[in-house]
Amino acid sequence: MKPPTRICFEHVGVESAPAPGPPVDTVRRAVDACDSVAEFLGAAKAAAEPVVLLVNDAYRATMSTAALQALAEFGQSQRCLPRFRALVATGTHTLSPGERRSFEVDVILRGGLPVEDVAWHDADRTERLGRGTTVRVHPWVQAGRFLLPIGSVEPHYFAGMTGAHKTATIGVMSRSDIERNHRGAMAADSRVLRLAGNPVHEGIVGVLLAYGAAGKRVLAINEVVAEGKLLAAAVGDPLESLAKLLPVARAVFTYSVEQPFDVVRLRVPPPLGRSFYQADKALRNNEAAVRDGGCLLLEAACPEGVGQDAFLRLLRLAGDYAGAVRIVEAQGYHLGDHKAVNLRHLTDRARRGVHVALVGSAVSPDDAGILDVHLHPSAESAMEWAADVVPAPLRRGLIVEDAGAVCAAPK
Repeated sequence: MKPPTRICFEHVGVESAPAPGPPVDTVRRAVDACDSVAEFLGAAKAAAEPVVLLVNDAYRATMSTAALQALAEFGQSQRCLPRFRALVATGTHTLSPGERRSFEVDVILRGGLPVEDVAWHDADRTERLGRGTTVRVHPWVQAGRFLLPIGSVEPHYFAGMTGAHKTATIGVMSRSDIERNHRGAMAADSRVLRLAGNPVHEGIVGVLLAYGAAGKRVLAINEVVAEGKLLAAAVGDPLESLAKLLPVARAVFTYSVEQPFDVVRLRVPPPLGRSFYQADKALRNNEAAVRDGGCLLLEAACPEGVGQDAFLRLLRLAGDYAGAVRIVEAQGYHLGDHKAVNLRHLTDRARRGVHVALVGSAVSPDDAGILDVHLHPSAESAMEWAADVVPAPLRRGLIVEDAGAVCAAPK
């Protein structure tokens, strides 16, 4: 009989404190603490121009309804409510008509604001921001003078941190501009938790500056959301409100490890677990927590399979890291290429040589072969496999819950 697998696991996840109260109250306190909210709303009302709400889609944990309700309560109490338009900042995401209708009813209309129209960003139908700029954005953003993005602050595997700054830019930009920005993800400084010197983040900051040069005002609502609880909120300039919440987000979503582990199990629930392309964020968040030659066990259902044809196409053409880099250099960067290149760097035996298992997934065996991941029906099966790959009397392991948001890395 085969001896039992001996992997001594530590277990980490979101370090969330009790919510400070109902979500709408948390946002309302942040709204009340920001001196510029009444003036911003009042200026839009006086100009008879709509405030363009920029709302994350369902791929983010943002509690947009609570933010809208807090705004409605504040505006009614101060008698400064202007008209509103709600733009769902999808970036390049696509959602079905049914998902869109549900989102509009459950998230936007429940907010209680006088929203006169709702639109969904289409990255292929945009307009130039203004003279002297190359950036193209959704027509409502191009024409609007008052922008109000709502975002949630959490680690991002190449932009450093998400937040309203990303909602207001990447979420509403053209496909070519998103592609130009995301090419920076190939750089070494584009990594989780890093903002200073990160070319992706600096590109976002450049777009925000272009908004100001075009005469636009941007008032942001940022939140920290974990395990369905709104833990903190801040309102104001997009980057200033982000900075206020960074200490909270780091405490909630990051876990420092003394040294890399032999085996790391990454649990990825929906919505990021819907496809391998999205679940890959968990690999990027936590790849530094596994040693070279170790094992990453990615537990994601992936009902949509791999989820990105271009991503899989590059991997099909390039069996190793050097080949992937050569193809991108020869053909130019396309959205998703950074994920393919990074995956090859992770698994290439001449580079990091990390073994990746995909657990309980709907990804086909053929596609798994192209990805260079090993399919397993259960975590138990994957751990038995890991025990063979990383032989030792006692192996150190780490289990990361909600690994698409949580980031475990050496100090």
